[in-house]
Amino acid sequence: MSLATYQQHLQQRLAPVVQWYNSREPREQQVLKLLAAVFFGVLIYWLIWAPSLNARDQAMQRYVSNMQTLEWINANAGAVKAASGGKSASLPRNWVGEVSRSANAFGLTLKNFTPDGTTSVRIQMEEQPAGQSILWLQSLQEKGVQITNLEMTPGDKSGTATVRATLQQ
Repeated sequence: MSLATYQQHLQQRLAPVVQWYNSREPREQQVLKLLAAVFFGVLIYWLIWAPSLNARDQAMQRYVSNMQTLEWINANAGAVKAASGGKSASLPRNWVGEVSRSANAFGLTLKNFTPDGTTSVRIQMEEQPAGQSILWLQSLQEKGVQITNLEMTPGDKSGTATVRATLQQ
C-alpha cells in the first residue's frame, strides 16, 4: 500500500470525527483541544516518564546493594586470610571431594553437587547464610579454584542466599 493510498484511507476513516468536531461551537472546540492535550500529556507520563523513573530507581537500588556487598567483601577479606592461616593452601589431587568437605567446614549444605569431568564441578546451595557462602567461595579461590560462573540471589529469609556456581581447578 502506498503512502498516498494510506493517507486517503485514513482521511476516509477520520471524516466522521472531523465533521463532528467542525460542527461544535468554537468554545467546545477549545475545550476538546484542551482535553486532548491533557490526555496526551497523561499518556506520555504513564508510557514514558513513569517507567523511566522506575527503572532509574531500581538501577540505583541495585547499585547501592552491590556497593554494600563489595564493601562487606573487602571488609571481611582479612577474616578469610586469617582463617586460612594467612597462606594460600593448594587443593589436594581429589579437589572435588575437598570442595564438598570445605563447604561442610563453613557450615554450608550443598543441595546439588555435579562433577563435570575431573576439572569442573557445578554446585547449588539454597537458603544458606550469604556471608558464609561468600567466605567459602573466597577460600576456594585462594586455594586455586576458579569460579567460572556464579549466580547468587537473595534467599527468602534475611541474610540467606541461593548460590549456583561452576568451579574449575
